[in-house]
Amino acid sequence: MAGSVSVRADRLGVLLAAAGALAVALLAIGLVFRWPATLPWAYACAGAGYTGFLFIQGGGIDPLAPLYGAGLLLSAELAYWSLEQPVHGALRERRVGLILAGCLAGGGLGGLMLTVSEVTVHGGLGLEVLGVAAAVAALTLIARLARAE
Repeated sequence: MAGSVSVRADRLGVLLAAAGALAVALLAIGLVFRWPATLPWAYACAGAGYTGFLFIQGGGIDPLAPLYGAGLLLSAELAYWSLEQPVHGALRERRVGLILAGCLAGGGLGGLMLTVSEVTVHGGLGLEVLGVAAAVAALTLIARLARAE
């Protein structure tokens, strides 16, 4: 297994470094020139780099994934906010609170999902259907919250 990891690291290391560098460059370009269209591409490159990192590690579950996700969410929220018109007073305080609450909730839910995924349950088809329904409900909730903004 260790040989397999080193072969994957040798082949993908440069590609992952390029994905990270491209993510940073796109984020910097978007913020300096105030081009919000580059930001989704920056975060897509960052996510692709993290996915490649997980592949190199053997595809196992990374216990730090919720922190990485919450950090990406916080970074994206702050990047987009920096491109908008400044807000003052109570509105700014409310927005800071909502951003922090969203990041904490996202990280917490991610951690909960990782914890639950490690539990071995022999429940059969009914439990799988329940799991799929829960995933669909979670994605529906996320879509509605995103649309509400």
